[in-house]
Amino acid sequence: MSEVQTLAVTRPILAQGPRTERVLRGIALTGLVLAVLTAVASLVVMVVLPAERAEQLNSTVAASLLTVGMVGLAVAGTVLARQQPRSLIAWLMLGTALAWLLGTMALAGAWWLLDGDSALAPFAGWLTNWIWVPAQALSMVVLLRLPTGRLPSPRWRAAERAVLVWAGLAVLTTALLPGPLGADILAPLTNPIGVSALSGFSEGLLTALFIVLPVLILVSTAAPILRWRRAGTRERAALRWIAVAAVTVAVAAPLAAVSEAGEILQGVAGLLLPIGIGLAVLREELWDLDLRRRYDRLRLTRDQERERLRRELHDSLGPVLGSISMRAEAARNLLTSGDAARVDSLLGSIGDATEGALTEVRRLIDGLGPGAMHDHDLVPALRVQLEAHADSFPVTLHAHPDPLPPLDEKVAATAYLVISEAVRNAARHSGGTGSTVSLRMRGDRLRAEVWDDGRGVGDSAAGVGRSGMTSRIAEEGGRLSIATGQAGGTVVTFELPGALR
Repeated sequence: MSEVQTLAVTRPILAQGPRTERVLRGIALTGLVLAVLTAVASLVVMVVLPAERAEQLNSTVAASLLTVGMVGLAVAGTVLARQQPRSLIAWLMLGTALAWLLGTMALAGAWWLLDGDSALAPFAGWLTNWIWVPAQALSMVVLLRLPTGRLPSPRWRAAERAVLVWAGLAVLTTALLPGPLGADILAPLTNPIGVSALSGFSEGLLTALFIVLPVLILVSTAAPILRWRRAGTRERAALRWIAVAAVTVAVAAPLAAVSEAGEILQGVAGLLLPIGIGLAVLREELWDLDLRRRYDRLRLTRDQERERLRRELHDSLGPVLGSISMRAEAARNLLTSGDAARVDSLLGSIGDATEGALTEVRRLIDGLGPGAMHDHDLVPALRVQLEAHADSFPVTLHAHPDPLPPLDEKVAATAYLVISEAVRNAARHSGGTGSTVSLRMRGDRLRAEVWDDGRGVGDSAAGVGRSGMTSRIAEEGGRLSIATGQAGGTVVTFELPGALR
């Protein structure tokens, strides 16, 4: 993809209206103020009320540590949101902090109401029974998507979906489970809206959900650790604080379920994780990390395009222009001999060669970007592009369904460029007689396959074209593979997620 096209793809992220930015920054600041006020109210209640039992003391210490940590997370999220108002990770961080703080406030408020024998205590306690679930789920999503707001790879979508499914089931179960409330410090309160008919089923489901929770937490904490191991020097500096905190969370999660000390350790983890994220945001300028990565990908793509264009000019247009120059020199030499027939023949061949050069220039221009996409959908645009190979390397195009549903513009442009490059490579290097292109929708994913009947990929090293295709697909969160087909020839396969408009 050319530099111009890459900028066009990233513009929705970088180019934001000033008014929208101001509104989002104001919302972020309001969220921070709400987080601080909620935290102060919760801490005051926890300090004022006496902790008569050790279990209550442990809960108070853990909740206090978590409260302080979540204020730090809210600060980090607000700073990031004010730098990048449409940053997904910024709003996830701020939302996670607010969710935890509201849960802590609900617990402190229910405790205060219970101490005063208020009739509202059971309903405040009911909130504490389930409000922690969205907070826990958001925390895991933040871990999965740090630091840029994207998952480490498309395969991690399964983990994120598992977290969301767990959250939905856990909210329903804890909200409707009859009997005593989950927080020991609220005994002897019971769930005021518990459904007795669901008692046996809900208890079994809740047990299963609590067994699954530490596994989901461990999987979520693995994401930043894996990113840290794979990161470059600059990104590692930002991720090391998050990785250390993630290790603490991974250790605390199973211990919290089996020991009272584990509850305090979980509170410490709730304090360390926001500190780690805050250091990454404030000290390592996390808000600039995603922009730097995009710039690096842009520069890499630009360099690959330059190399591809240099190769194209050298291999195709260079010989044609050289031939024109030689024939023009020969025609000039023949003018002195008076051989008009030969001069006319040479001038005719120069005209033909010039037409060929113009055709080649038009092809190179088309190769810089999907010009046909301005007027057509993906399949018609591909048919126009593939007709250029009809005489020397016929290409058959299949689409399922045909026509394809409306596609996202970026996805369609990426598919167009990659398929065009794959066919061009096959026509030049496969030694085959033709190719087949297949497009198929799988849910919201576009799957494409380009097969030729040539010699196969073998052990040849990846060149500029193959590297460029891989980079384009990876940029959109997809995966590309190039292999020798079972029946011979080369098969280029890729899938692009989020393909539907």
